[in-house]
Amino acid sequence: MSQSITIDRAGRIVLPAELRRRLNLGPGSRLLLEVVAQKIELTPEPQQTAELVLSAGRRTVLRPSGKAVDAAAATRAEREAQAERGGRR
Repeated sequence: MSQSITIDRAGRIVLPAELRRRLNLGPGSRLLLEVVAQKIELTPEPQQTAELVLSAGRRTVLRPSGKAVDAAAATRAEREAQAERGGRR
């Protein structure tokens, strides 16, 4: 995909909606900026944590966000938090 975009007076750029949808980027998404061989590379940063919710079946589940998440690490963190609170919520 190649498209021309403009930098505004504040130094901001707008990523086209099609690109944001394709990469699951939304408000608050973080990007890693690197300059490589006189080119600017923007790479989505993986989300490090996820919001966990408890379903009616007393199972811990991830709330869908459309962003990359390490589910195993998020589950471990939730289990540790539950253990510190003295059991399941």
